[in-house]
Amino acid sequence: MTKNALGLGIDTTFDDTSVAILRGHQEILANLTLSQYRDHAEFGGVVPERAARKHLEVIHALIEEACRKADMKLEDLDYIAVSNLPGLLGALLVGMMVAKTLSFSLRIPLIGLNHVEAHPYAGVLSGEPFQYPILHLVVAGGHTLLMHARDHFDYEIVGRSMDDAAGECVDKVAKLFGYPMPGGPVVDRFAVGYPGNRYDFPSPRIHEPDFDFSFSGLKTALLRFKEQEPEKAKQDEPEVLACFFRSVARVLVQKTFRALDTYGLKRLSVSGGLAASKFLRKAFEEETKKQGIELWYPPPKLCTDNAAMVTCLASYRHAAGLFDDLLMDAHPNLLS
Repeated sequence: MTKNALGLGIDTTFDDTSVAILRGHQEILANLTLSQYRDHAEFGGVVPERAARKHLEVIHALIEEACRKADMKLEDLDYIAVSNLPGLLGALLVGMMVAKTLSFSLRIPLIGLNHVEAHPYAGVLSGEPFQYPILHLVVAGGHTLLMHARDHFDYEIVGRSMDDAAGECVDKVAKLFGYPMPGGPVVDRFAVGYPGNRYDFPSPRIHEPDFDFSFSGLKTALLRFKEQEPEKAKQDEPEVLACFFRSVARVLVQKTFRALDTYGLKRLSVSGGLAASKFLRKAFEEETKKQGIELWYPPPKLCTDNAAMVTCLASYRHAAGLFDDLLMDAHPNLLS
């Protein structure tokens, strides 16, 4: 396979429609995303059927715009990549339908990808390629995972969220305090700007010997605090949320570095929407520097869902000749 292959990637896993065109492993020619946030705001959450319909309405125009931005035609492409898990089934099927149609009509390879597995590759797009072995921490909205990777396609999940993922917990707590989705930016701002030491909220499973995560108890603790201490919760809201986020960060940092030590690893990547947090980035930067760990981080704009990271992972699959056929299925759940 050619080193500078051109790939088109599609990601429609949830409520963002994203299309990217990549040359080789790192050169982003186009990376376009349309958010459906306003389309779902009145419902207080994402409506699956509405999300699928919105993807269908915009995806063809988005692909055309990506080609214009990259100054190329569809016929110039060497492969098509698409996220086929995990996500909302209807949303996934829209992206897959378009990807399969393009693959068939252009007679080029189709590559289906795990959206969560692609998150770490956002760090490759802005820096050096991964060196192996490495530990990947993914802190995306619906998933918190620790993956011990020996190579691009050889990894095992050594830790995962047992209930609420970290990003999900942050969004729910922010919503509890009246902030719109996504709640991460405002909670992060409080964590950076306030001491965060006045209230002692739990750090769930932080002393458990495994590397799994659980944040539902922390969310419940904030709910109870707000119910039992309504005046404090209102008057001291920034400090309360700062303390809350520091509890989240404490769990993520301690479990991650314990996993690095257990597996004898000296390389770490941190990715996913919550990886855009200034407070969390600083915590990992300080600890990796202290322990001599090499760190990969995407720029904040590539932390959230995007097709560029999907296409980056696909570029390695393409180089290895690992393709899928038109019978490829969509899987709403994360496969172990």
